[in-house]
Amino acid sequence: MRTIIKISFLLIALFSFSCSKSDNDTSVPNQSSKKTVEVKINYGSNYADYAANLGLQVASGDASLKNDFKFVGINSTLSIFHEASIIHQANLSPIPSATSSIKTSVAVSTFTISSAFTNLKENANPLTVTYEFYVDGKKTATKSLVYEPNDYAAKSLILDVTNPTQIIAN
Repeated sequence: MRTIIKISFLLIALFSFSCSKSDNDTSVPNQSSKKTVEVKINYGSNYADYAANLGLQVASGDASLKNDFKFVGINSTLSIFHEASIIHQANLSPIPSATSSIKTSVAVSTFTISSAFTNLKENANPLTVTYEFYVDGKKTATKSLVYEPNDYAAKSLILDVTNPTQIIAN
């Protein structure tokens, strides 16, 4: 299951990276197309009945990412590193609080969060999760998703900093 999730994160990164290129791109990196991204996550009132497996991915159009890149606000483990894309994984079991905040340690071109939630309680109610995205400290988009008990499919949200008001949901 984790291998499938990691492969899907990589494919999403490649897709989002290739879609962010335009015909008139030059070889000189555009610094304005990289920004710090933060996602604030608000879990429903039954958050303690669930565990979370989060896949966190960033991409940089100029391939300037370093292997010491960190997601601030969450304990995550490096899964895949490339100068153009980094994937971390974080496991929370059970989810420790009703809110969390995850921020990139450096400016990036895209930010992807893939979430799979597992109910820890047999008769758990669905879990509502609201994601608020901030680019360079300014709130740009909000997305709410519902996760059903015993549904282990990951849901992914992609933010491209060149169009920060639009979230691509997969």
